[in-house]
Amino acid sequence: MTRGLLEPAPPTLPQAERRRRAILDAALRVIASAGVDGLTHRRVAAEADVALGSTTYYFASREELLREAFRHYLAEVTIALSSLEREKPIEREADVAEALTELARREFATPALVLAEYELILYAARDPILARDFNAYERGLEARLAGPLERLGADRPVDAARTVIDLMRGFELERLTRPDTSTEDLRRRLEVVVCALTRTEPAVGARSPNH
Repeated sequence: MTRGLLEPAPPTLPQAERRRRAILDAALRVIASAGVDGLTHRRVAAEADVALGSTTYYFASREELLREAFRHYLAEVTIALSSLEREKPIEREADVAEALTELARREFATPALVLAEYELILYAARDPILARDFNAYERGLEARLAGPLERLGADRPVDAARTVIDLMRGFELERLTRPDTSTEDLRRRLEVVVCALTRTEPAVGARSPNH
């Protein structure tokens, strides 16, 4: 069974940690619906169905709640990526497109989470602490992709990985404003780009928008 993003905390976790995670999940939902400016302790407490004192107990300030919510989201995505790597090992160019397309499918199973991510990325542009955390996360993504791309023949694997990640981010933004955008369109574009970066020929039909 695949692990979805932000699934409920396992019951084996201590109650305090489960409550903390529930508050962070609620914070992400509030950010998705009301934006970063709409985040308040009171609003998060209502969304999480906990007493207001619970949110201030775990997170002394609004800024701390924002930062921890973003870190929580990035950690969950990293877990999902690790799960995906085990399920879909990359051995050829088409595997890169398949794995990243599957990641996009899982992310957009809950579009609000993707929206919250981009709200927080924009917030990080004005918060040096979060900017540092986000940049570290991005470097981790680059490293995860650079290894397989190098094995597939990319001369500049880190640059290749950054190019693929930028394509993914472009698709995510497009999908947020055009929900009918197909993940199969993403797969087609990824196959063309990955093959160009590794100097191989794409599969038949990969260049055609009708496939």
